[in-house]
Amino acid sequence: MEWLAVIEKEIRRLLDPHVKAVLETAEYLFDGGGKRLRPLLTVLTCGMCGGDPQKALPLGVALEYIHTASLLHDDVVDGAGERRGRGTANMIFGNEVAVLTGDYMYARALNLFTRHGNLEMIRVVSSAVMEMAQAQVLELRRIGDIIDEEEYFKIIDGKTGVLFGACMAVGSMCGGYAGSEDLYDAGLRLGRAFQLIDDLLDYAGDKSKTGKPTGNDLREGKTTYPLLSVLESLDREKVIKVLRNASPVREEIKNLIDEVIKKGGVDRTRERAREEIDQVREVIGTFPPSEYREEILRIIDFVVQREL
Repeated sequence: MEWLAVIEKEIRRLLDPHVKAVLETAEYLFDGGGKRLRPLLTVLTCGMCGGDPQKALPLGVALEYIHTASLLHDDVVDGAGERRGRGTANMIFGNEVAVLTGDYMYARALNLFTRHGNLEMIRVVSSAVMEMAQAQVLELRRIGDIIDEEEYFKIIDGKTGVLFGACMAVGSMCGGYAGSEDLYDAGLRLGRAFQLIDDLLDYAGDKSKTGKPTGNDLREGKTTYPLLSVLESLDREKVIKVLRNASPVREEIKNLIDEVIKKGGVDRTRERAREEIDQVREVIGTFPPSEYREEILRIIDFVVQREL
């Protein structure tokens, strides 16, 4: 079965709002594209664990609603004007409609879990959403500061890792697998690698492929792994100056990006992502061969091989 096409159809069918503005905002987001990795991981993990992926489908869709809602809220918080090469929903429909559409998606996700899931799934997912919110607050509070590696991973695990972990845990529970904790950890590491590559692309990405210009994190005052990995060889005062926009000159940002790349920050970030992925592969490799396992392995390869 071509799961991506099925997921795209169900994302729209199951949303089911009664207010036109909610539907328009949501469809604008869905039409903008997306990898749909979270629902894919949910249904494929269920199949890999011996279950019927169709039973996991509404739960995977619910997890995509949670992800989309977080993007809606993040763009409002960040004052973002562009995502995936298009205007953000908050710029098109207004902050109020964007936030409330996000609220609706969170509520719809919970509704789907009450219908198709169980209490343990709800516990895992609700914990993930709490971690996501706290990580965003932590990141917001540290704008303009140089953070250490421990805090960086705390932020990205919360922003990205925990929801990937929830997807694989929920999928495994749908498949009747007793070791959902192991697959949660594998998903967490996969999400961590995904975010590491995202942060790498912000330094060395191609806008025509990523849909966004490089340097956004620095312009927003965020310390990410490419910078952290070579920080000891940089002029700390210059870095702080850029992060705090004491002198918001585009050339200074470009120079810092070039210096980070030259000193190996991009290469170190990709290597760290590969280290995380290797541990994910070990877990997936313990399952018997199947079409579902092979699809998950392809997703894993995609995460670290995304084009610069």
